[in-house]
Amino acid sequence: MLGAIIGDIVGSRFEWNNIKTKEFDFLTYKCFVTDDSVMSLAIAKAILDCKGNYNNLSKLAVSCMQEIGRPYSDCGYGDMFREWMYSDDPQPYNSYGCGAAMRVSACGFAASTLKEVKLLSRKVTEVTHNHPEGIKGAEATAVAIYLAKKGKNILEIRDYINDHYYPMDFTLDSIRNTYEFNETCQETVPQAIMAFLESTSFEDAIRNAISIGGDSDTIAAITGGIAEAYYGIPTDTRKHALTFLDERLLKILVDFENQYPSQLEKTNGDKTVAIKKSENSKKVKTGSRQKMIASAVDVADDDLNMSFAKNERTTSQALFSHLFECCNILRGPINQDEFKSYVTPILFFKRLSDVYDEETAKALEESGGDEEYASFPENHSFVIPDGCHWNDVREKSENVGKAIVDAMVGIERANPDTLFGVFSSFDDATWTDKNKLSDERLKDLVEHMSKIKVGNENYSSDVMGDSYEYLIKKFADLSKKNAGEFYTPRSVVKLMVKILDPKPGETVYDPACGTGGMLIEAIRNMNNDKSTYGKIFGQEKNLATSAIARMNLFLHGARDFKVNQGDTLRSPLFLYRGELQTFDCVIANPPFSLKKWGADQFASDIYGRNLWGSPTDSSADFAWLQHMVKSMDKKNGRCAVVLPQGVLFHSGREGEIRKQLIESDKLECVITLVSGLFYSTGVSACILILNNNKSSKHKGKVCFIDASNIYTAQRAQNIMTEKNIDETFNLYQDYEDVIEKAKIATIEDIRKKDYTLSVNSYIEKAPQETICPKEVKKAFFSALDEAIAAEEKFKRLLVEGGYISE
Repeated sequence: MLGAIIGDIVGSRFEWNNIKTKEFDFLTYKCFVTDDSVMSLAIAKAILDCKGNYNNLSKLAVSCMQEIGRPYSDCGYGDMFREWMYSDDPQPYNSYGCGAAMRVSACGFAASTLKEVKLLSRKVTEVTHNHPEGIKGAEATAVAIYLAKKGKNILEIRDYINDHYYPMDFTLDSIRNTYEFNETCQETVPQAIMAFLESTSFEDAIRNAISIGGDSDTIAAITGGIAEAYYGIPTDTRKHALTFLDERLLKILVDFENQYPSQLEKTNGDKTVAIKKSENSKKVKTGSRQKMIASAVDVADDDLNMSFAKNERTTSQALFSHLFECCNILRGPINQDEFKSYVTPILFFKRLSDVYDEETAKALEESGGDEEYASFPENHSFVIPDGCHWNDVREKSENVGKAIVDAMVGIERANPDTLFGVFSSFDDATWTDKNKLSDERLKDLVEHMSKIKVGNENYSSDVMGDSYEYLIKKFADLSKKNAGEFYTPRSVVKLMVKILDPKPGETVYDPACGTGGMLIEAIRNMNNDKSTYGKIFGQEKNLATSAIARMNLFLHGARDFKVNQGDTLRSPLFLYRGELQTFDCVIANPPFSLKKWGADQFASDIYGRNLWGSPTDSSADFAWLQHMVKSMDKKNGRCAVVLPQGVLFHSGREGEIRKQLIESDKLECVITLVSGLFYSTGVSACILILNNNKSSKHKGKVCFIDASNIYTAQRAQNIMTEKNIDETFNLYQDYEDVIEKAKIATIEDIRKKDYTLSVNSYIEKAPQETICPKEVKKAFFSALDEAIAAEEKFKRLLVEGGYISE
């Protein structure tokens, strides 16, 4: 309800002064309440006055609109509506203006069924706008609000509107430049709904609506009502918006929201989430305007504070420590090399059950405790069959290993499209061998894992990946082996994704996806937009690791992604009409300097990936690079790849391939990183950025960035903080020379240096201060004299203390 009012207030100053951008001050002193807010509140009062019996709603809508609306004669009424407003015998006037849609948000919030929301919308609309298009526009708005309130996702809302009201076959970008002021439902309601569909938060939805121009306050009011139902309203925005309402209007809003509570929008990591009010939430007190605002502010703050106390988040280190204790429980009968095959699936099994429990709790809350409703598949992201929940295994005291296996197999079979193979891929785990794992030991393991919650409300998006990386490194240390898999630090992943900047709707591909970290970060960069569905692709050679990637993506909220298991260099699995499939963004950290990778086969590659030549079997680095280049979309393809720094200067075949890479003018940037960033290897790495659609500023040039000094040292290893990432990214984005840090070189410059890409060959160094040799010599002998004196003093003290003799 308040969402529509906020949209109206924010849009008020742009109705006759359109702004075709999302960059503007949100709520300012220049904003004001218009007829959209007044009429929305009039309809809200009519619904309240009905007290659940809507037989006389149309009559009450007329009386409330006239009673509440007449004192605001200058708030922006249209000519026909103004005449209706002050008429002693108001009659519908066959209008299809957008005023029908801007005032119906209360219908969406008050209705308890889809049938009822349509009924309420028609009753409050046809008293003025009885043209079919006017009735349709109002109903589409109210229905969208109702669907959002009921928890339907953006794609479901979009499909319903598309199937029943308006074609949703355009984007805001496609209409922004040509869209003009229009007061009809058919030319405002679809645009307002699309502003919501393309949004990532409540405020973003309002900004979308205003950015296209037109009847800004009305479009934003329509959008705001839907966005509130879907996202909730940020507490600070709520408190600010209340100050724009006078006592009369504020009283109606308070009464309505006390009966039909609004949600609050809260930032949770990099997402915005809607938080429903607690059952213990206070009601806003009525009275004077000052009293109502003070009470509303207090209630908003209390609701926000209560939302924080709900769940304690699990940190990466805490989860890692807990998981490593699982290894200690298994230690003895299970070899250290095998820890991963037990700890990883048991963690995912526990996490699936915790997420399922969260979804059940949410459904119970929504349905008032209806357990049958809470068990419906549509309330869950996946199925856990009877007897296959974590708690079912926890109750077992005998044949615990068999219970674990049966539960994992049952979950796989119940979810063939999303989870099949995620547990059975760890085929070297022998859960049922009681000679290795007794029931007592497995009970200890299950009870230990039961002590920690690992659901979506308990852990941030990075925790699983970070903790798993800690474990891999630990497993490698324990077995005195190299893990064979160089897991990419999250900081490097974030930097690469930030540079590629995948947009909603673009395809993303990782040919060496490991546990899926880069794909997850790409989805996060797109704000988990639903348009990522079906656009995420990955291939991973290791069977167990590909299973982890699928599980990781699935539990991070990704849907309709494809992660295939297989050897990318020998057998790429993403093909289209016999050729390599191409993607908008290609990103990877392939295994460094992989040996015996299939050079002979690559030399006559049927997909033409050896476009610049075939490397030797001693290192696959340039094979990976050429595979990724071939996988880039010809028009819009971008690529970011982590490789060892040897690729920048090695000669021979690699040198020839590098030469052709440079001459192709696809290379946009080279970034060298500090050593010690990567788990399990001390190799110094670099990032290569390629682009098939370089900007004119970048054509014929390569940006060299020395990030080897942009890091934060820690005891165990070097890391890149958010500040370090931003500094490196800004060097790339600015694309300018910076002494000691960045250099823009032309292809001709690189030719002159025999096609080397060694960053230090190009970076300009700050002039070194020179010191006179005599001064150096003087300083040396002074320091020597001080050292001799200190040694003699130390010796004297040792003699005096009786520690040594003369």
